Amino acid sequence: MRSWLTALLVLLLASTAHAQAIRLDGEQQTLLINPVGGLPGRWLSCTERCSGSVDAGAGQTALLRVGEGGSHLALRIPDDPEASRQLDELVYVADYLRSDAGMTVILSAQQAFRGMRLVHRYTLARDGRTLSVSLQMPPGAVLELSGGADLVGPPLPGFGAFYSYARAVRVDAAGQAKLTDDEDAAGGERLSGPGEWVGLRGRFWTLLLQSRQAVQVSAFETAPNQPTLAVRRNAADGGSLDLQIYAGPVLASELAPVAPELRGMLYASLWDWLRALAFGMHWLLGQIQQLVGNWGLAIMLLSLSVKLLMWPLTFVAERWQAQVNRTQSLLQPQLAAIKREFRGEEAHRRTLAVYAEHGVSQFYTLKSLAGFLIQIPVFIAAFDMLGENFGLGGAGFLWVQDLSLPDRAMALPGVLPFFGAHLNFLPVLMTVFTVAAARLQEEASLSPELLAGQRLRLYAMAALFFVLLYTFPAGMVLYWTTNNLLHLARILLGKLLPAAR
Repeated sequence: MRSWLTALLVLLLASTAHAQAIRLDGEQQTLLINPVGGLPGRWLSCTERCSGSVDAGAGQTALLRVGEGGSHLALRIPDDPEASRQLDELVYVADYLRSDAGMTVILSAQQAFRGMRLVHRYTLARDGRTLSVSLQMPPGAVLELSGGADLVGPPLPGFGAFYSYARAVRVDAAGQAKLTDDEDAAGGERLSGPGEWVGLRGRFWTLLLQSRQAVQVSAFETAPNQPTLAVRRNAADGGSLDLQIYAGPVLASELAPVAPELRGMLYASLWDWLRALAFGMHWLLGQIQQLVGNWGLAIMLLSLSVKLLMWPLTFVAERWQAQVNRTQSLLQPQLAAIKREFRGEEAHRRTLAVYAEHGVSQFYTLKSLAGFLIQIPVFIAAFDMLGENFGLGGAGFLWVQDLSLPDRAMALPGVLPFFGAHLNFLPVLMTVFTVAAARLQEEASLSPELLAGQRLRLYAMAALFFVLLYTFPAGMVLYWTTNNLLHLARILLGKLLPAAR
């Protein structure tokens, strides 16, 4: 009977406490602290100024929230579920302090936990996105930050799933690294020094903790894209855990003022020189967008700008390709005869003799890779930049409602394995432009055998890119579709101008 009354009392207290959630408001964030448990239960981050509502809307997302799919904070006593439950049910009273720096709230537990009356302190910066936290930790307690679907974002099918993720990371002057891949961790736990950032990040949003003292940090996944970060004091006894928390977008303009090393979260998988190229393209895209006022049009103009900047290299690569085609046409009859009549070492010897007769290296076909190799670094940098570009979230263009997702031109009657439940039209256009440009650019001097082989390689490459990019975010596919359209337009123009003369 007593346990039933206790449970009812806790439920009533929790209901009352939730109705009187402790609220802290900043210019770009709204924080609700639950008086039952004493921890933040909802953290709303806004790209501009918060509207005052605690419900996520356009330009804002709930980085912490109680409920299915939400990321959340909790105090736990490992291997002691009953003690953890008691920590969850502690009821706190709040005292507010106001200052020019921001709002401070001090929470004091009404009940003792193992002889301690816990006191937590929160200070929300008026400007910026940081929260200063001092949590009184019982001996052996850990602070757990668990990631939910809100951090992952909308799930994408196929290869697009690469952009739907949440992972535990650490960030320092060397850049970002996955905590679960940390080779320095012993027994799944590592020592994090003062000033190092650890936390959870998705594609566009992140929750990061920076401790003012050395702490023990561990990370694990309860399921794919459901990471949990556990932080405890390095000392075995109880005491305060002093943290600075950043909750907001993975955006250089927001991260750098908090700590310069947080810029290392952007394009973290790239080599330094490729990261520099990605940052340069990010800047150029931002300048174009400010000029034209539309992200889709800005992406198309970025593709045009890159095309013009790379034209001298592309011109040389195309001349090399034409040389390779002419050389293949010259050598093909003799090489075909050798292939029909000889085998093994004799065939190899005669082939080399043909190359020597015409003064051609046996590796001459590598020249045909030049155009492809020239574009690879730019392709990688552009795709990383567009894949992580926060500004594309929710931005529409033509029939595309959100450039950070596949274009979803039309819903399909069912779900296709790998391809999903929508027809994406941009990858279709991209493939049509690719094939049309390649067919128009065919060398008339090529023999039927060489032409058939070249077309087979073309169709295989076009099909590969179609499958690879079909479920990618529309902004990325729009960039490559524009690139192919510009290439096709240049070939058509080149064929029309001689005709006009």
